Amino acid sequence: MRDVRAIREALLKTDLVRDCDWLRAVAGDAAAAIGIAIKGLKSHGMRDPVTDAVVSAVLCCAVEGNPGAKVVMISALWRRARIDPVCYGLRVRWLHAKF
Repeated sequence: MRDVRAIREALLKTDLVRDCDWLRAVAGDAAAAIGIAIKGLKSHGMRDPVTDAVVSAVLCCAVEGNPGAKVVMISALWRRARIDPVCYGLRVRWLHAKF
């Protein structure tokens, strides 16, 4: 989980996300991360640094085994595949991933 730790350390240094639950999300609170991601995807779309940050927080929770975070990752990749076809293959891999 060294990679998850590195992602979280980088996220702590960002001031992109203006949400009172951001620190909880970065610390591993999957519900907080998912909530911020859903709000962020609706308001910022798929091509925004804020989206990258909030989905990275969800990614950490998904890698740690949270099933809700995995669903959000699959959904985000499906949306992103409309812009970047490479994400379709990533989405298929996430569908079958077991952590």
